[in-house]
Amino acid sequence: MAPDRLLTIGEFSRLTRISVRMLRHYDEHRVLAPTRVDAWTGYRYYAPDLLAVAGRVRELRDLGLGVDELARAVRLDGATLAEVVRRHRGRLVSEASAAAVRLHAADRLIARLEEQDMSTTVPVTRTTLPARTVASVRGTIPTYADERLLWERLAPGMKEAGALPAPDALALAVFHDEDYVDENPDVEVQITVAAPFQDAADVRCVEVPATDVAMATLHGSYDGMSEVMDALGTWISEHDLHICGPMVDVYRVSPASGLPPEQWVTDVCVPVADAG
Repeated sequence: MAPDRLLTIGEFSRLTRISVRMLRHYDEHRVLAPTRVDAWTGYRYYAPDLLAVAGRVRELRDLGLGVDELARAVRLDGATLAEVVRRHRGRLVSEASAAAVRLHAADRLIARLEEQDMSTTVPVTRTTLPARTVASVRGTIPTYADERLLWERLAPGMKEAGALPAPDALALAVFHDEDYVDENPDVEVQITVAAPFQDAADVRCVEVPATDVAMATLHGSYDGMSEVMDALGTWISEHDLHICGPMVDVYRVSPASGLPPEQWVTDVCVPVADAG
């Protein structure tokens, strides 16, 4: 097997869900330095073992730590960092309702740090997403968490178009931005249909070709997405592959099922091609 290939800054951005702009900012402020910077072009390249470091940076950033705090905290051992997070949690409590989301994230991170269980292996396979005919709605939404806005447009649009879900219909989301973005992502939601149909309103009938992907399955809530993306990035690098298209989530058991988050199942698919 070829030596691990360094990831480009665009690939690293997509896998870590940190924008290219922020990666450059973190490099300048000694939070997260690339493995290599090309002396001629200035392009930054990252080794796959930095994916886990980036995941930690992102978690701490999402708790509200500033750049100077990140630069210090990311290098601490787990037990010391847990105490830092616990103190920060106290500040969040004082901010009451405005801090509700960050409090939840702090509780999750403290538990993980104290358990020292950061090495869960996520299996990755190379497979093919089969060709499919889908009803599609694509748009720019405020944040990735607002994906439901597109699903709310898709259902009535399908009814207007007379589009019927396939007997074994799949629900998918496609993330079209070349890099991870902090706001206004370009997202497409799809449902496989029984037969082609005429476009209606903002619902389109799209024929999607078969796609070669690296796939990892997330069992449970989307809090575990960082581990899945770490596994995918490491596996892609180890196998000397390149990311060659937008990431696709296949919702096997989605929030729309009404089931609790621990029962959700999502296939996270990254299109790949052989190097060269």
